[in-house]
Amino acid sequence: MEANPPKVFVSYSWTTPEHEDFVIKLAEDLVSSGVDVIIDKWCLRDGQDSYAFMESMVNDKTISKVLIISDKGYAEKANNRKGGVGTETQIISPEIYSSAEQTKFVVVVTEKDDEGRFYVPNFYKGRLFIDMTDSSSMSEGVERILRWIFDRPVFVKPELGKKPAFLDEPSEVSLGTTAYYTRAMDAIRNGKITAAGCYDEYLTVLANNLERIRFRTAEHDEPDEAFLKNIESFIPARNEFINLTYLAARYNSGMDYSKSLHKFFEAALSYYYPQENVGAYHNYDFDNYKFLIHELYLYSIAALLKNERFNECLDLFSGFYISRKIERGNDPLSSFIDIRAYVEILQWRNEHKKLRRLSLHADLLKERCHSVPITFTDINQADFVCYLRSVIQSADYYYMWWPTTLLYVRGYFPFEIFAKSKSKGYFSKIKGLIAIEDADKFKQNMHKLEESDRLPKWEFDRISPVRLSNADGIATIE
Repeated sequence: MEANPPKVFVSYSWTTPEHEDFVIKLAEDLVSSGVDVIIDKWCLRDGQDSYAFMESMVNDKTISKVLIISDKGYAEKANNRKGGVGTETQIISPEIYSSAEQTKFVVVVTEKDDEGRFYVPNFYKGRLFIDMTDSSSMSEGVERILRWIFDRPVFVKPELGKKPAFLDEPSEVSLGTTAYYTRAMDAIRNGKITAAGCYDEYLTVLANNLERIRFRTAEHDEPDEAFLKNIESFIPARNEFINLTYLAARYNSGMDYSKSLHKFFEAALSYYYPQENVGAYHNYDFDNYKFLIHELYLYSIAALLKNERFNECLDLFSGFYISRKIERGNDPLSSFIDIRAYVEILQWRNEHKKLRRLSLHADLLKERCHSVPITFTDINQADFVCYLRSVIQSADYYYMWWPTTLLYVRGYFPFEIFAKSKSKGYFSKIKGLIAIEDADKFKQNMHKLEESDRLPKWEFDRISPVRLSNADGIATIE
């Protein structure tokens, strides 16, 4: 029991024995919940002045709340100023009228008229009341009364947060996607029928607004430094993309979502090439897009793999991406391997500044892997799957996905989906991703790849496809 329990005076009408029983039962429920209830049947003794009792209860400073139980009888007596209820009304109504924001008084309505209108006394009309006209919702009504007495409302205003970081970004950096991102997050998280449409809308806006971060080498004395600032400015938008794509994969992923992702990367690929009607350009002018779109693709694959959305992941691998490119004649078709493009400016920076790094591209991807629900190991796995699919599908070195991040793979433990593929059932789920149907054939391919010229190497470092893919253990148990 609390040291100072709240004291509540109950005002009601002795309309019928049934109504009196309802009021007493309600009072008993409140007492059992730690409320000190003052009610005439318990507190007013023979010979006491009822008017003085009522007046003292309403005006008593120790009375924290006044509960008014209003049925037809109470409302009529209050409106006509009849009997004890009328007397209480004369005392209560000035208190209520004196403050528009009063919280000391509340009406509990227990009856409606034939037209469904609540019996609320005139002095209280226009204010919120508690509906207990339905006997089946008694417990809900008691809970609302207790929340009012103890000042513990169901809906509490959250603490004031910080101003969104994107508001402080320079206008040329903001991609204008945050409102669409917020709407899509809400729709996906709450399973709204608009979820797929909101996700597609967000990706469409992002694809269109990538134009805002276009990079022009000729405008910078140190283009490599400007490049780094450019991709750094994209991190807030990148994190939105990752969080939203991960949420879609976790809760609502389906072909509609993967088709929207496919469409996004198809649109994004156009940023790898010169704009129409642009004569002079430098090869470095598109390197920020080549870095960023590749990064987004890796995170997309990683999110889908982590949530075992293998069919949706396959949708990002399969088919063609229609893009406008000039390096290979007029062929507009690209495959997923074209998303992994060579970022020439990073190699120039490495040589120009004598950094002696094996891969600045890999360094940056690792350094930037933070503040998102994807780990760098998840990225490594995604990169490895892209690499395997490309080398299994084509013997042409030119059509190989170069696994940038595998430079940082340490040890020889298999990636998660391949470790789980020791089970024949699990292998059957992922075999479409790596474009191979037979476990024995997969094993042969991995051993052959281990000795081929298409094995990624960084000076003395190399990966082991056999061990990373668990090739010797694939599909060995039921």
